[in-house]
Amino acid sequence: MNEWRIRRPFRVAALVLATLPAAGMARAADAPLIWTPVQTSDTSYAMRMGSYLPTELEASAGAEVSFADRKAGGRIGNPVKFWSSVELPASRRKGRTSAKLDLNLDAATGNRSASLSRSRSFDLSPEISARIEDLYSVNYDRGAVKQVGASATSTVRLTSRSTSTSLVARGTRSSRDQEWQASVGVEQKVSKSLNFSANVDNLAASRPSGTIRAGYSHKW
Repeated sequence: MNEWRIRRPFRVAALVLATLPAAGMARAADAPLIWTPVQTSDTSYAMRMGSYLPTELEASAGAEVSFADRKAGGRIGNPVKFWSSVELPASRRKGRTSAKLDLNLDAATGNRSASLSRSRSFDLSPEISARIEDLYSVNYDRGAVKQVGASATSTVRLTSRSTSTSLVARGTRSSRDQEWQASVGVEQKVSKSLNFSANVDNLAASRPSGTIRAGYSHKW
């Protein structure tokens, strides 16, 4: 039974990739592979692996494998997830706009999610740029309850061009929690591949929580 649960998502992912139209090869030929390690918590890490696809739209797909430091008490419930991402055509509104559709499938449980993100960037001054991001997501839990959930997140990001430092304010609301959850943070881009971030979450709570993360990505 467990073997079927693991093998089934592989078949689904292979079918999705096989049905995508093969057209433009520019992005896939320039940097076809994706290899992105990231620290997701103090005791866990994830490796996102995949490839850009030869399609008209900028599309990519692959798998994400999670690891945990068991000596430090880390645990990973579902270590393998499949993902796919498609960049949608930009709108003609003022400013630099973009939109992306993401799909995720848990290899062990069959849980899945779909999200649509939109962003708009513009210049406040020669030194400071602003970016407004909206994220809407729907997820399906195949557990005993078979629950469908939804969430919406809005983010405002101010970035200094000279230092590559960003100040971030974020608000989130979900179907499971009817109150807005607010957070603030700072992000520092050290190089093209390396970045650090620090956040203070749940600002309305009596004891807000803080997180520090480091991310590294490389494409070849």
